[in-house]
Amino acid sequence: MAIDGVFMHRLVNILQESTPLKINRITQPSNHEFIFQCFAGKKMNLYISTHPVFSRIQWTHSKPSSNLDQTHLLTLMRKHLEGGIITQITQYGFDRVVEIHIEHRDEMGVIRPYRCIVELLGKYANVIIVNEDNTIVDALKRISPFENTERAIVAGSNYDYPPQFDKRSFFELASFNPAESLRSQFNGISPLLEKEILFRLKTQDAQSIIDELLDSNSIYIYETDYHIIPLTHLNKEPKVYPIMEGLDHFFHDIQEQDRIKSHTGDLLKLIRRELKRLNQKLPKLYNDLEKAQDSEELRNYGDLLFAFAHDLSNGHKEITVTDFEGNEVSIPLDERFNGKDNARRYFKRYQKAKTSLSYLEEQITKTEERIQYFSSLQTQTEQANVDDAQEIYEELISQNIIHPNRLKKAKTNKKKKLPNILKLNYDEETTIFVGKNNLQNDRITFKIARKHDTWFHVAHDFGSHVLIQTPSLDEAKIRLCANLAAYFSKSRYGSSVEVHYTEARNIKKIPGGHLGLVSVATHKSIYIDPDENQILDFIQEHTSKNQ
Repeated sequence: MAIDGVFMHRLVNILQESTPLKINRITQPSNHEFIFQCFAGKKMNLYISTHPVFSRIQWTHSKPSSNLDQTHLLTLMRKHLEGGIITQITQYGFDRVVEIHIEHRDEMGVIRPYRCIVELLGKYANVIIVNEDNTIVDALKRISPFENTERAIVAGSNYDYPPQFDKRSFFELASFNPAESLRSQFNGISPLLEKEILFRLKTQDAQSIIDELLDSNSIYIYETDYHIIPLTHLNKEPKVYPIMEGLDHFFHDIQEQDRIKSHTGDLLKLIRRELKRLNQKLPKLYNDLEKAQDSEELRNYGDLLFAFAHDLSNGHKEITVTDFEGNEVSIPLDERFNGKDNARRYFKRYQKAKTSLSYLEEQITKTEERIQYFSSLQTQTEQANVDDAQEIYEELISQNIIHPNRLKKAKTNKKKKLPNILKLNYDEETTIFVGKNNLQNDRITFKIARKHDTWFHVAHDFGSHVLIQTPSLDEAKIRLCANLAAYFSKSRYGSSVEVHYTEARNIKKIPGGHLGLVSVATHKSIYIDPDENQILDFIQEHTSKNQ
């Protein structure tokens, strides 16, 4: 669900409490996102999303991911807003329009007032920079007068607010008309909030509902629904968080996938499409192999025709002969040819089928390996952050699976760097390395690992290579590493997940195999239930700089 005007009103009030703020830097993690890195006694990140479905504005504790290349609006923001002071954050009525008032000192030392207007209106969500004369400097989405004669959003035109419907303020909720829907009477009410208010009005007065909405500091999350008051009409138990922290939690995976798409294109879609093609190809290969294995019948037909029908004239569709064991055999014929020519055609088909056997077996092996490879890539991409996804993207480029244009390829090679491995300091003597894609796994296993280090991997499935370097391996460390290996695998949400562990010297590359595929000479096993909370808390507490 999208954030409604009443929810937005509470968000804006919380944001306003922290002003004034200095804007230190502005970044753009994806096509739909901007982060204002601010300071007001402490570092604070103001997050703006114009995603068509999940648009919002909030304080975020999530660390900004890799920045997009310079876009037209980011360049202007850095010129006109970066280094400025946010003096005020306001909402336009109860609409989903937020104005960030900024004072910025230009090159001549003159303070210029600007407004960064964030319109969070579904698929029309936009970010617009307006100067002191109410003139649009530029916008994320430009709308020419030819597209919308009532409201143009182009550089140089005057800014007009989105048209409002003839509705009353939410503060007047107590005077609602029971004969009409709340949404048709008041601004800022979503269908979900309307259901909750109507449910509560049976036992609660309107003013107490208004007060609870205006003073709430918590967000209540119910799987796909959420709001700043308990949604009692759903009759479910919610997860409760502080508002800003809860928004981070709810949208984390969604915004990561959006960022990945902005940086690498629709990587997951490409991988799934290739997997679908391979899964459709494999049964056809097996079918062709089965036909080729029946080639002995073709040779038998040829032998029988040469033995018993070599003088047969053309014009026959079938002939029945007695084979060498006394059984009657019906042989289909091509009526255009005589007996000898039909025999030769059967021998030719036999030789072709016999030759294709080795080819088909080779193709089946290669296709099964590629299915395994792309299945592992799918798991890795579904669990990846932006940096991990970019490494997967580079891996696919290196194998000529993706063909970027020459400019992008040159840029990719220029920025080539070591894989972004997750490194965890367990204590002063113990370090754990976790790989989340094939490049990271390969480096951990064959570059970082020493022969007596212990290596972990989920059994019979796709997942992370986990390596621990420690002078003493006890049960607690084994269980932790097994938990990491199970969590960063396709079995993340399974139970009693089998994890293999062994010394790194027992791991070998598979000759000619895909990156990340290894063979294990000997191993021990442990069964573990992946504990997401334990893993995330441990990572947050022990994360070190990348190896």
